Amino acid sequence: MENRYHLDKACIAALASEAEREITKICHTFGPRPCGEAGETDAQKYLLDKLAAYGEARRETFTVHPDAFMSFVPLAGVSLMAAGACNAIAALKNKKFALGAIAGMGTAVAGIVGEFGLYKEMLDPCFKEKTSGNVICVRPAAGETKRRIIISGHTDSAPEWTYTYELGSKGVLTVAGYGIAGLAYTVVQTIVNLVSRNKALKRKLMLGQTLFLPAYGLLLRFTDSKNYVPGASDDLSGVMVAASVMQYLQAHEITFENTEVIALLTGGEECGLRGAKAFFKAHPEMKDDGVETVFLGFDTIRDEAYMTIYEGDMSGVVKNDRGACEFLQRCASDCGCDVPIGTIPLGSTDAAAASQAGIRAASFVAMDPAPARYYHTRLDTPENLIPETIAKGIEIALTAVFDYDAKGI
Repeated sequence: MENRYHLDKACIAALASEAEREITKICHTFGPRPCGEAGETDAQKYLLDKLAAYGEARRETFTVHPDAFMSFVPLAGVSLMAAGACNAIAALKNKKFALGAIAGMGTAVAGIVGEFGLYKEMLDPCFKEKTSGNVICVRPAAGETKRRIIISGHTDSAPEWTYTYELGSKGVLTVAGYGIAGLAYTVVQTIVNLVSRNKALKRKLMLGQTLFLPAYGLLLRFTDSKNYVPGASDDLSGVMVAASVMQYLQAHEITFENTEVIALLTGGEECGLRGAKAFFKAHPEMKDDGVETVFLGFDTIRDEAYMTIYEGDMSGVVKNDRGACEFLQRCASDCGCDVPIGTIPLGSTDAAAASQAGIRAASFVAMDPAPARYYHTRLDTPENLIPETIAKGIEIALTAVFDYDAKGI
């Protein structure tokens, strides 16, 4: 279907080419961008200067404990090792030590469910506090503000996922599944130690537990906190979609009468959506001021064949707004893209934080969810970008802005 707003396709193509150059410059100048570190801060200040030409731009800071989020993986490994040791003592000497195994398993599960499953700040107090920020650029409505649309991407990059890089998607899933199997085995072993009087069975299960010790060891190096990835596609591509929307509006001298347009470049997405959470916590008025508001998050805009609008977010725990998802789907269709609505199998996007804050939200991702080999690895470089997909992302985001101004969702 032809785009009804007659967008300047030549300008969009030029913006996509500029996006590729800007991403390359940011990666080469500032390097990887761990949350709360100089790379993220300096990249945000650079983007702030760029956005200042397109609207009212500012950077809002927030405190964060970035090392806490992925710590649930090695914590699970250590906790399950401790549970196995307690079960060994329970099998050989005193079944009461199985209670220690329960504590170990509980710690592992609490970390997995709390930090990763629900993105709660359960482990954060145990880690160093740092300062991150969100870059916000606003193009106010010329008259009374009746609608607000937020186009978002995140500026930080992730620590490398060791097994995604070394083994690919099947390898990382195998390691994760191996660890989960060890947890399940430990549950069975603990129950037997508590209720059975069969010492031979207990000792057999104790010996069987040794089969899972490699799994727990593998979990200790699941992520490499000393090596953060370039994050070109994930998510400087989404950042440049948001920035390009503002640049397009400025270049064409477009200010809507009743619609406010915001580019939100968050920090700390890779450590548990901390930037998006901080933004909505700092701006409760976006839910309560009577202005119709929608949040559209763009994350990893690379693989057109895998374009998906995510209604099920945070591994399906959070539901984004169905109307917002269908709205974005229609906008994609207007741009010639047949994009399905789906659920993120593992992980989350900033749209989940918006949904939790009571804001209508949808997430647009263009990446193989297997996951892709470049996902959270050193392969996520500027050389691996696909500018044509970024151009399509910019076109879809612009279509959403114009369509939202015309009639809302």
